[in-house]
Amino acid sequence: MNESNQLTKDNPFWKFSLEFYGRDGVADACLTLQDQFGADVNILLYCCWVAFAHGEKLEQAELAEIMAVIEPWQTRVVQQLRQIRQDLKQNETINLGELSEDLRQAIKSCELDGEKIEQWVLYQSGQRELPDLATSNEIKSAEYGQLAELSMINYLGVVSGSLLENGESFIRTISQALKS
Repeated sequence: MNESNQLTKDNPFWKFSLEFYGRDGVADACLTLQDQFGADVNILLYCCWVAFAHGEKLEQAELAEIMAVIEPWQTRVVQQLRQIRQDLKQNETINLGELSEDLRQAIKSCELDGEKIEQWVLYQSGQRELPDLATSNEIKSAEYGQLAELSMINYLGVVSGSLLENGESFIRTISQALKS
């Protein structure tokens, strides 16, 4: 088994993310928070996964530590690949139609591999022991969304210093999808 497959096989966070990101409104809300507030989609998903899988919320100090661990990989690898991919699509001087499309798709695949690695690091570098909800019935499913929402608000507070009303509506969209 190659390393990329190992990263996904042993990572329940990645499996959660693939399913959850496909829910109605989640991808658009995450991407809007990324574009408007500088949020990292993987950390938004991590906030949701921690709430859903462990019944916990993440505090600002914890999120700042997580961001410090992820930042070099996010900025020097994932964001660079994303920028190249977007430039190949949007920049008329380098968008050569079909000639550049295969390269753009290859870069998109590399970007996804970079996201897998980032999620593996997030999964492996939890700042504290998290309870396993599979062995506990202490939390009701309606609470997952609330915990995720609080974590995402904390996260955007660290990222942007404040959260405008429209940011809260996107967070609410994501947290509502967690309840379904």
